[in-house]
Amino acid sequence: MSEPLRNPFDAMLDAFRQIVREEIATLDATPKELLTAEELAEKLKVPLSWVYEQSRQNNIPTHRLGRYIRFDLQEVLAHKSVTG
Repeated sequence: MSEPLRNPFDAMLDAFRQIVREEIATLDATPKELLTAEELAEKLKVPLSWVYEQSRQNNIPTHRLGRYIRFDLQEVLAHKSVTG
């Protein structure tokens, strides 16, 4: 008896599912702590005005929560090490 016909997209869908599973497995399970601009400035030992200016110019990763902005220290450090 012959094998049933498969949808041509099944292989692509299976590959996509595998990629998603692998990406989910690599995610850090611990929640990230988001910092205020003041907290980030303190940790980086830079003026608060620098943090706001870099955020405004999209030079550092910024999370916008409504009218509030927050920062992930690890993202900022990784971004600055890549961009100089």
